Amino acid sequence: MWVQAVAPRWLTPERSYRSYVRNYDVPGKIRAAKLSGHFDTIVYRPAPSYHARLALAAIV
Repeated sequence: MWVQAVAPRWLTPERSYRSYVRNYDVPGKIRAAKLSGHFDTIVYRPAPSYHARLALAAIV
């Protein structure tokens, strides 16, 4: 859930996902977010609409 909310680009392939979790200390970030009470805010925030910006840039 954390990687999907924070860095969805790293979800696939599996090797990229494992590398991201290990190199960016995702368990530590999750732990800190839960202790500070920000975990739900981070995980359940709306995803940015990158595709809309890319489409508009292609049209203009």
